Amino acid sequence: MPLNLFGRSFSPGRSPPRRSSSLSSLRRESDKAGQDLSQEFGKIKLNIGGQNATFEDGEWVSDGVGGGSRGRVSSREVARLRQQNQSLQEENNLLKLKVELLLDMLTEKSADTLMKEKELSRLRARQKE
Repeated sequence: MPLNLFGRSFSPGRSPPRRSSSLSSLRRESDKAGQDLSQEFGKIKLNIGGQNATFEDGEWVSDGVGGGSRGRVSSREVARLRQQNQSLQEENNLLKLKVELLLDMLTEKSADTLMKEKELSRLRARQKE
């Protein structure tokens, strides 16, 4: 015989089935909330270390330090400027190489001319004797 300390055993009753109408109200509320959020978060603004940026038309646009419209540069413009900077650096390196080559050629010709002048002056001195 089981010993029951509290008098009767615990047996919860069945809970009533959920009504399907309650789910439809949740669905309507979530649709409404989604519309509110999309309107509220149309533009994403970000501030990191004093630099402001806004996500517009699928790209991040920097607002600059002052936050004015003068400092706004799109990421496409930054990429274009980087490409232009890279090509200018390559051109500058090529020009430096050309200048170095011309200086080497000038040095070689100057040394050759100096040697020929010494030889010529030596021959003239020998001829006078």
